Amino acid sequence: MPKIIILITAAFTAGIWCASYFIWLLPFLYVGSFIITVILIWKIYKQQSVTWLLAVLFFIVGMLRFIHADAFAINDVSRYAGERITVDAIIEEPAHVTYLAQEKCRVRYILAIDEVQAENTKKETASGKLYLYARQANQERVFKAGDKIKVTAEVIALHGYNNPGQYDSVAAAHLQGIRGRMSASGNAIHLVSENHSIWKESMEERRTAIISNIERVMPSSHKAILIGMLFGGYSEIPRDVVADFATTGIVHILSVSGSHIALVVGVITVLGTGMFRRFTYANQLIPLFAAFFITLYAMFCGLTPPVLRSLIMGLIGLGAVCLNREKDAAVALCLSVLSMLIYQPALIYDLSFQLSFTATAGLVFLNAKTVNMLESMIPLYLARPLAVTIAAQVGVFPFIAWHFNSFSLSSFVANLFIVPIIEGIVILGLLGAFSSMIVGVIGAICLVACSLMISLVLQLTQWLADMPAAKLYVPSIGLAGSIIYYVLVSWVYGYKPKNMLSLKDTVERWPQRSAVVVLMLVFCTLVYRVYPAPLFVHFIDVGQGDAALIITPHGRTILVDTGGTLGESTDFDIGYRVLLPYLRHYGVLTIDYLFLTHGHQDHAGGAAGIAGEIPIKHIMLSRENYTQAVLNLLKAAPNSTRIAVYEGQKVELDGAVVNVLHAGTGVKQKQPSNEVSSVIQVRYGKHSFLFTGDLPAQGEEEIIHSGRDVSSTVLKVGHHGSKTSSTIKFLQTVDPEYAVISVGKNNSFGHPHEEVIQRLLFYGSKIYRTDEQGAIVFKTNGNTITIDTFLKD
Repeated sequence: MPKIIILITAAFTAGIWCASYFIWLLPFLYVGSFIITVILIWKIYKQQSVTWLLAVLFFIVGMLRFIHADAFAINDVSRYAGERITVDAIIEEPAHVTYLAQEKCRVRYILAIDEVQAENTKKETASGKLYLYARQANQERVFKAGDKIKVTAEVIALHGYNNPGQYDSVAAAHLQGIRGRMSASGNAIHLVSENHSIWKESMEERRTAIISNIERVMPSSHKAILIGMLFGGYSEIPRDVVADFATTGIVHILSVSGSHIALVVGVITVLGTGMFRRFTYANQLIPLFAAFFITLYAMFCGLTPPVLRSLIMGLIGLGAVCLNREKDAAVALCLSVLSMLIYQPALIYDLSFQLSFTATAGLVFLNAKTVNMLESMIPLYLARPLAVTIAAQVGVFPFIAWHFNSFSLSSFVANLFIVPIIEGIVILGLLGAFSSMIVGVIGAICLVACSLMISLVLQLTQWLADMPAAKLYVPSIGLAGSIIYYVLVSWVYGYKPKNMLSLKDTVERWPQRSAVVVLMLVFCTLVYRVYPAPLFVHFIDVGQGDAALIITPHGRTILVDTGGTLGESTDFDIGYRVLLPYLRHYGVLTIDYLFLTHGHQDHAGGAAGIAGEIPIKHIMLSRENYTQAVLNLLKAAPNSTRIAVYEGQKVELDGAVVNVLHAGTGVKQKQPSNEVSSVIQVRYGKHSFLFTGDLPAQGEEEIIHSGRDVSSTVLKVGHHGSKTSSTIKFLQTVDPEYAVISVGKNNSFGHPHEEVIQRLLFYGSKIYRTDEQGAIVFKTNGNTITIDTFLKD
């Protein structure tokens, strides 16, 4: 029975994956499932084996479930995208407030839509959820979770940054049922009725009271960390602290997860064992009490999706204990996964679900065997906690490699010495948080003790994170590599067919052949690393901005511009949140040259975020008064060589030649302008790429009159497709075969302008746009050229 449950869970998951990548005809799937069901019933009647038929049936059912779950409801609010409508909606979660300059703030609500009224139509019932972003003065009212409000605004479809290695914020929103967004001023939001949900209102009031009690006795930085550890979320925690926790492999502790639920269950079990040990049904009572408290704790945390998933896994585990089936941990895990995927099939693409499941699977299947391997080498009291870390890390490795491109060596030390302290903080913090509402003195003492322990944890994590090789770069291994990895891990740990030799037996039986295989793998890896690759030019989706990455045949790198967020809200760092994951995904550990065409925020705003994480050897700057973005870069990269660009300048890397065709000067101007944009051309063999920044028509005219050869295979269209650039004469001179427009979806500037599109089409250029195709990658060996886009047509 356990093997069947594991098999059908795997089959159901595989069905979901196949349905999301391939187009299937529903009638074919329904007919197939019906035929298999009939054969299944017949075989059961004949008392024949049905294991593989069950697997095939669950595979098809998984496909059907995903197809239906992915379809929009007929009255979903996202169908009004692009229209201005009035919605009546209930605020689902506590508002997220970001404080800006000039005593203003930006408030984000999540709305559950109740009714919709488009212009000149009747009010209709609707479903689905939206983000609502409101800009308002600090003193204006922030509505509470459960309040019903009315607001009129345009519905805009969600659009993230479509790049490999990028966290998919749109998919994460879709998992919560959020399909669009609206923006309005704070005074345009009207209260219809206040929160009438008794439990939600009660929980929010108590959570607010606890946070106020914490703020009174703890420094603000410690307060943010403790709230993150107890109730989840680390938006207010300093970035360097989050980075240190990530480097040491314990960042998961800053959001409520399975480890928190397990900790609460452990405390309740210890206390319950002492209180109920004389009761006949103690073994059943204690899990029931634990189930009650973890449910209460999850409700207090707001029942966010990660918390809800952890709660489900915890309740199923406690149910197994009540039924004296705690040895069937693998079955409990598979039932948890199966139930969650039946409810929400797209969870297989959710980062927290992937990490939670694979880490737990590692513990279930590998922990005991790892202890057996280690106990012959180190004492048992060290082998057990070390085995937990190893088993979990082995389980999650392919997903860590894909999402983060790093492996934390320091996590082994952190889990042995820092995690026990953090667990103490969580226990003491929960005690202090809840007792502060009853006996304030006891709560204050507990919280002050937590603050002292947090200081110790911060110091220890900083020491560990600063150690050499605390975190190693690992490449993404993809789907095929992940399958091979898990097959090898299963073989090493003894999960194999009976007639198959174990790793130990294989090496003992064929030692020479085994050595040859290992040497061949090492040799092939070295050849792959040394053998020259083509030249790659990446146009990265950074929204309304420019960023391009050039990787030479031997892996040297040039970055042209870095994008940057426009507007009041500066809490989102394009460099750190978008470009850095992209660079790591492609194995960029050092940038040889960073060219900033000019210092405007949409071209240089992300530079400092990158410089804080990746060394930059040379920074090539236009000759203008430094903007704040450039000053931030120079502060973040004090050891980089700064070079002012000039016309005729040349840089050569692995056969790729970078020529500066235009270098305006703006040092006498009070404000930097587009006129000073540097223009560079990258040539490799027969092909060339032209980058013009935001150079306007006047600058293009100067380049033409200079007599320089600007003819290029690929043109990065100037100023995001504005009609102030890309003149007819300039396009005629460049004669590009391909034109790339780096532009933000639904931008307020109207880029790219239709007139520019028509000019490009007139001269036969094939147009690629980052808002429509995401990241665009050109590959050339100097003779031929191929193009790949992240989003396919």
